[in-house]
Amino acid sequence: MTNWVRPDPDAAFRRAVPAGRAPARDWLRRLDAWWVHGSPRAVRSAVRGTAALLLPVECVCCRRPDAVVCGRCARALRTACLRPRRVEHRAEALPLNPGNEPMPVIAAGSYEHELAAVVLAYKNHQMPALAGMLVPPLARAVKSALDTLAEPGAPVVLVPVPTRLQARNRRGYFPVGLLLGRLRRAGVLPEGVRVARLVRYRAARQFTAAQKGKGRRARGAVRNSMCARRRRTLDRLAGRGARVLLIDDVLTTGSTLAEAQRALAEAGLPACGAVVLAATPAPDEKRGVRSTR
Repeated sequence: MTNWVRPDPDAAFRRAVPAGRAPARDWLRRLDAWWVHGSPRAVRSAVRGTAALLLPVECVCCRRPDAVVCGRCARALRTACLRPRRVEHRAEALPLNPGNEPMPVIAAGSYEHELAAVVLAYKNHQMPALAGMLVPPLARAVKSALDTLAEPGAPVVLVPVPTRLQARNRRGYFPVGLLLGRLRRAGVLPEGVRVARLVRYRAARQFTAAQKGKGRRARGAVRNSMCARRRRTLDRLAGRGARVLLIDDVLTTGSTLAEAQRALAEAGLPACGAVVLAATPAPDEKRGVRSTR
């Protein structure tokens, strides 16, 4: 029978603090004991309660009070975005490759339930702090795209699909650009992967209406609304054989991705695929969908 050895609670401190530094070790031990004690937890709980009283909030998904996203909805969102998936079959307006296949698109999740509520609040309700909840799903989707769509060893450029100046002025920030900036600063992008804004709306199209809520025919007005920018960067990337992945928030018909792909292709640097946070469910996938409101 194996003798059971009682674990030494101070072993971690001895490894972290060199020998002969007993005062520092004692201080760390006292700090750790204070942190796990009930008093700090009570202080944090009181601070949260006071903040909820002065600035009442409710969950953007289920309307439960005292949290922007409650714990239950946060867990449901993480579970829904654990496995990114290919969704190009859901969008009829995506560009076709020479093999008559639509441009591949990988989504972090479906635009329904908690993910739809958080994306909507992040984009349209001036809640940029929710970016912290959307970066991990986007990171998993980007990693999946790098593994399946990009050639090994080739440089990769993540290009955010632009937003109109009117929408940006209304929000005060660029939702997709903010997510990519946080993704880059988090240090999770592999070496050789960079972020560059290489597409913009033409000046005459900056203040036209957005595509949300329009039918397929009305969405056709997006054609020729974008153009490539930073020509020297585009030429340099094309010379190095770089692969481009378009990044957008929500995939509906795919017309916006198609226009961004057209602008890049005319500049000599076509996209090999796209990554989106969410894709609208196909008609046969909407059965049993519950409301997020």
